[in-house]
Amino acid sequence: MAGDDDLKAHAASNQDFYALLDISPAAAEGEIRRAYRKTALKYHPDKIANPTPADIDKFHTLQIAYDVLSDPDVRQLYDNAREARQRKQRERDMMDAAKRKMREDLEARERAGAAAMGAGPRGVKRTWMSGTDDDDAEEKLQREIERIAEDGRRRRKEVEEKLKRDAEEEEKVMRQEEEEAQRAADRSSQRVDRSQEGGANVPELERAVKVRWVREGRGLDLDKDRLTALFAPFGKIESVVVLKDKRQRLGDRREKKTVATGVVVFASIVGAHAAVLDCEKKIRRSAGQTDNDWSSIDSVFWASGTQPDLGTGSANRPASPSEKSPAPEPTIPAVPPKPPFSFPGAKPTGYDGAGKRPGKAPSFGSFASAAAAVTGSSKQAPSSSTNGSSTPSLEEVTLMRLKTAQREKERKALEEQLRKEDEAADAAEAAEAKN
Repeated sequence: MAGDDDLKAHAASNQDFYALLDISPAAAEGEIRRAYRKTALKYHPDKIANPTPADIDKFHTLQIAYDVLSDPDVRQLYDNAREARQRKQRERDMMDAAKRKMREDLEARERAGAAAMGAGPRGVKRTWMSGTDDDDAEEKLQREIERIAEDGRRRRKEVEEKLKRDAEEEEKVMRQEEEEAQRAADRSSQRVDRSQEGGANVPELERAVKVRWVREGRGLDLDKDRLTALFAPFGKIESVVVLKDKRQRLGDRREKKTVATGVVVFASIVGAHAAVLDCEKKIRRSAGQTDNDWSSIDSVFWASGTQPDLGTGSANRPASPSEKSPAPEPTIPAVPPKPPFSFPGAKPTGYDGAGKRPGKAPSFGSFASAAAAVTGSSKQAPSSSTNGSSTPSLEEVTLMRLKTAQREKERKALEEQLRKEDEAADAAEAAEAKN
């Protein structure tokens, strides 16, 4: 919609907006709106197959007419100007009628005088001069109309260009504000979002595990696809590689067997950690099951040979101002390893003080000290990596520590179960000795 100044300028237009919209001067606002919609559809550039410049000008004129008549103040100005023009037009029409009558009376008297004298007209008739004056006036009026129309088109074009520039400037400002807000959001997310750390940023060697199995039974058909299916529950897998088979011994076995080796690279170190911890349980449960691929797996271990250091990421990474200091995690006191002593005449494992119960199942007590020693040494070992982006995130370290704690709880439960079985066996042997 045009501005108030432009509307007031259009209020002095010589065009009859009421006739253009085909409504009466006393039409209400609703009638004006309906008439504008009905008439604008006929000249809308999108509704005409091949719009001409005249159609476009007519559509713009309709818009001006609606803007002028829909504003009460501007409409009052236009009505006053229209009434003044009509009054002047009526006066001109009355004057033209009087002049025509006078001209016709003069010509009639001249003709009557010439007929009375019996000769042709002696005077010079000036009717052609009046016709020339009328033609000049009409030409001037036409030029004035064209000038006003051209001025209106120029002003409309200037207004449209100004509106277009204002819209482009506003859009540019909004785009700059959105870009600035996006940059601020990115900076904020870079400060606090550490969800991507410890994933692919960790070297592949620390996210990879090695799998060994014997090429016998189900192990003959164990390939890359089946390895992927076996280890997929632990986490997302990036790649699986099956190395060349070798002839070697496994454990205390004397005979050599064909051993296959595969390398499974996880997308996150958490998946690799879970695979190393949980594989032993799966192998133990599948023992003797000929229809389970885990029964053919011999071992799963870290591809680097040692478990990656889990404390480097949180130690070397600078803390951002928005991060709160985490609460101190409870630590499990490490049991110092017992020094191995070898005395002459010492009883081997499985004998009590009296030398009874040969072949008794060994205790797992020594494993706790060994695990504690390994844990202590791994925590005291200095980290070889100083780049925080190539280490596990705090969330992943917490997950792996929880997994290790759960593993330790299961191991202690198994020790307790074996201890109770030993006590029950001791009690049964004591009862048999009494009998």
